Amino acid sequence: MRSVRTTFQILEAIADFQPIGLSELSRKLELPKSTVQRSIATLADLGWLRPDSCASTRWVVGDQVRKLSGKVDDDGQLTAAPPPRSPRPRCAATLETVHAAVVDGLALRLVDSVDSELALRLIQPIGTRAPLYAGSAGKAVLAAWPDADVESYLDVELPPIASGTITDPETLRLELKKIRQQGYALSVNELTEGMTAVAACIQPEGSARPVATISINGPSFRITEDLHALYGEKVMTAAREIGRELEH
Repeated sequence: MRSVRTTFQILEAIADFQPIGLSELSRKLELPKSTVQRSIATLADLGWLRPDSCASTRWVVGDQVRKLSGKVDDDGQLTAAPPPRSPRPRCAATLETVHAAVVDGLALRLVDSVDSELALRLIQPIGTRAPLYAGSAGKAVLAAWPDADVESYLDVELPPIASGTITDPETLRLELKKIRQQGYALSVNELTEGMTAVAACIQPEGSARPVATISINGPSFRITEDLHALYGEKVMTAAREIGRELEH
């Protein structure tokens, strides 16, 4: 049982810190390199991990995580994993990267991505997690929560991730109010420097909270201010379509 627990501990750590190498992972978990290496080899063989495309000695979560993410709700019950089809047709003609993420506790986990074909683009591994307070997708989810739940969430420190991350609770409250009014969320330099994202949450009728998000992501010099409202309409339309499909 100890080896099983260690294996899951390693998988969770890689999901949190990916891409990450063997030595760094061993230090973070305070485990022998040999133990970590054996578990990584097993998880990679089963498809739960894969080498990072930019550095073969660093690891990210694999396709098995993508298949499972979003299929289990807070009560441990299997659910449909949004989106039912690729997010690209939902936000066609933007030429930017389109992400679909599911709510995973107090974070979002990326479960589907159609990457831009342009040279400068945002690429993130499937399974990447992000806190709800940072980035357009997370803020879209928070904006749909009841006020009491938002206040409970904000009763913790909000550490900066990039230069534009909102770390002041009062500023974030005002931001969430704006998102509720316009129906979509915007972020600039909140998760990745130089990147802008526009997102809307997916909330099927009858669901108490959003279950997922869809977002358009790209360099800020391309997603300029004059495109924010247009892309906002695109993600809101896509989110409504997916929400209706999930109802069935």
